[in-house]
Amino acid sequence: MEESTIFNLKNFKSKILPTITVCGSALFLMHGKVSADQIDNTNQKQASVQTLDQNNANTNGSSNADNNTNNTEDTNAPATSQAVANGQKVANQANSATENTTDQSGANKQATTDNSQETVTYDTKDNGNYAAVDNASLNTNGQLNINGWHATNDSKDKPYHYVIILDQDNKEIARQNITDNAVARPDVQKAHNVYGAGQSGFNVQFNLSKEALANTSSIRVISRYSSDLYGNQNNVDYWFAPITIDRKNYGYLDTVAVSDGQLNIGGWNTTNQAADKPYHIIMIIDQTTGQTVAQQLVTDGTQRDDIARAYSQIDGAGQSGFNVHFSLKQLNLNHKLQVVSRYSTSKDGLGKNVDYYFTPITTGNYTNQGSLDSFDVSNGKQLTISGWHADDITKLESNHFLILFDNTANKQVASVKAAAVARPDVARAFPSVATAGQSGYKVSFDLAGINLVPGHSYSVVSRYSTSADGNGDGGQYTDYWFNPIKYSQQASAIDSIKTTKDGVQVSGWMASDYAAGYNNAYVLIMNNGKEVARQKVDLIARPDVAKAFPNLYNSANSGFNTVVKLNPTQLTGNMQVLLRFSKSADGNTDCIDQWSKDYSTSAGAFDEINVLDNSIYVSGWHASEQTADKPYQFLIFIDQNTGKEIYRQQVLDTNNSRPDLAKVCPQILNSDKAGFKLGFTLPSSLDHHTVRIIHRFTNDVYGNGNAVDMWSDPVSIHNNRWAWPFPSVGEGHFMGAQLFGVNAGGEFRQNGFHDGLDFGAYDHPGTQVHAIHSGTIVGVGYTAGLDWYVLEDTGEYLIVYQEAFSNRGNINVTPGQKIEVGDVIGNRDTSHVHIGITREHNFNRALAKSFTNDGTWLNPLEIIRNGLNG
Repeated sequence: MEESTIFNLKNFKSKILPTITVCGSALFLMHGKVSADQIDNTNQKQASVQTLDQNNANTNGSSNADNNTNNTEDTNAPATSQAVANGQKVANQANSATENTTDQSGANKQATTDNSQETVTYDTKDNGNYAAVDNASLNTNGQLNINGWHATNDSKDKPYHYVIILDQDNKEIARQNITDNAVARPDVQKAHNVYGAGQSGFNVQFNLSKEALANTSSIRVISRYSSDLYGNQNNVDYWFAPITIDRKNYGYLDTVAVSDGQLNIGGWNTTNQAADKPYHIIMIIDQTTGQTVAQQLVTDGTQRDDIARAYSQIDGAGQSGFNVHFSLKQLNLNHKLQVVSRYSTSKDGLGKNVDYYFTPITTGNYTNQGSLDSFDVSNGKQLTISGWHADDITKLESNHFLILFDNTANKQVASVKAAAVARPDVARAFPSVATAGQSGYKVSFDLAGINLVPGHSYSVVSRYSTSADGNGDGGQYTDYWFNPIKYSQQASAIDSIKTTKDGVQVSGWMASDYAAGYNNAYVLIMNNGKEVARQKVDLIARPDVAKAFPNLYNSANSGFNTVVKLNPTQLTGNMQVLLRFSKSADGNTDCIDQWSKDYSTSAGAFDEINVLDNSIYVSGWHASEQTADKPYQFLIFIDQNTGKEIYRQQVLDTNNSRPDLAKVCPQILNSDKAGFKLGFTLPSSLDHHTVRIIHRFTNDVYGNGNAVDMWSDPVSIHNNRWAWPFPSVGEGHFMGAQLFGVNAGGEFRQNGFHDGLDFGAYDHPGTQVHAIHSGTIVGVGYTAGLDWYVLEDTGEYLIVYQEAFSNRGNINVTPGQKIEVGDVIGNRDTSHVHIGITREHNFNRALAKSFTNDGTWLNPLEIIRNGLNG
């Protein structure tokens, strides 16, 4: 049925409100239905938005009235069509003007009102519209609580006080008539002495609907004084700043754990958007595959008083908890799994929804890192394994197993459940792995029970599993395989060895993965690979070896220290120490052997060989197992070129202390006193020779007999000096024609120049022509006028020996031969030998300058004289 209009108020221009008297009552004339849409908003502006959060907030505007009286407006104007001024008075109908008079002093007269027989005086000239929201809060039951005040002179003759709330679109949500619930506010009366200020307070509660809570983002509060019982006409309004409704979505997973084959998830999720969505569903999405793999309806929300306290502005926060369980058969924990909390209008979650995505509970890309710090079988009784395995999958796969796997036999040997061991070092190395600080492990296996097979390869596997049974293979698990251990190692060392007159004293250690059941340990002394003597030993504790070789069987009990009795003279070659484990008591069968390095039974060195002008000094050391019955020591000089002995002398300064040698060669008898030294005047037979020196131990007083020799490297004794071709004569004397250069008696030569020095058979007798310097023979030839000749290159000079040999047979050297000073070049069978010296190494070019004194040829007499001492 259409509504009929009795009176349209906009046709009235009088400031007197039109009324109809019915049975003594005043009836306000209304047009159509009574609604907040008929509020006149003409002179209002939008107030700044205030946010309502979990703390109480003041939502206040300011009042600054411009007019005291408003003209009557169209009551059909909707509330949403006009902007609203914050703190500005608004009136739909004109109020009766308050008469003001001025006394002689110009002061305003004060109006009075009778309120409960109490006279209240107020300022009639104050045109302000004053208000404030002292507190606005939304509780967990969807109740909006607002308290504040509103005072204005325009409220006079408007006895009805309403509080109205609008949504973000300025559509009315609810209103309350608070006329009979006025709150005394003497503070307001004192601050703003306007009509009714002392009773201007209000404290109102709105029970918001679920739909409103879910869909409202802000609420506008209006305080209205009206002359209309329903608050629709002849009003004065105060529009407070909008109150923002918390539409955020909050949530947290308190627990994610695995037990009894189930994934247990506990947490909470609260949001005002869920107010009209009665179904709460927990879903698991496999982000690796992009599929929802499980979901469960939360039938009884867990009471969460803590969340209600923390989020008091959220409807239903106190019932936001959940605790759900999913079978692990539905899930792959190594995929990226994400939990979603959904509030829905549909039980199956396919209606209108609001979702909260929690941080993924698994990443699908875990840091699976580990280290096997120790594989320890050193005590021969237990295998102890320690290390760490860091992987955040352990938050769900919380059962830790250590498995010993035989790679050779391809089967598990043993498994044990491991307790977590703190590893702060791993936490520092892998700060992104939350569980790294408790990633350590240390477990032991009885060697008698697991029966490790020598020669087999073993792997240690660290496993995190959802199952606590067996080796964890009944649930979902994550393995880390450490590098294989080859159980086939053996090692040994000789710490000290020393030969005495009674035998060889030796200490060290020996261990082998093959030695289990081989209970007889022997130390054997070998000479050139053949046994000389043996000694059975009882192995002793060696914790240092266990620390260095923890993965070597029984290395903690591997030491020995013994004397193997023998005659040192039996050691004639290389000595070895053989370390043996045997199943037989005599050590001859079922053996596991380890060989030491070769030890020399004879050694020595020449520390110093100093050749002086007229003497030589030799020092060094020589030690040998063979010297026990050889008390004499000699130095013997052997010509390097001929291999013949040219000199020997007994060494009397012997048995000098050499502690350095006792450290280097302790295995050799008397090495600690093996030093010797000898100095003597050079005999002529040694001069100008390259020799090798022999240091000899012998049982013969003359240096022969049964001997042990040590040879030096070649030693040059003045072989870098110049010498005379006929050593027994030396320089001798020369006639003028024999000398180099231009001299009396040599005029017969072209230019009177002689390019060399002639050693005549008369003044320098002797057949053998000796090399005047060390060098290399570079030519032997024949030329008319020179007869047969020999060319020697010293590196700096070219020396020619000529006119001394009538045939090739008299020459002892050949091209390419290296010679030392004093070596025989050939046999002279002529009247003289001509020796020429030049720096021109091309003999033909030098020969062309034979009669030219231009420096090509040099004076041999001066060179030999000056070079006799090097």
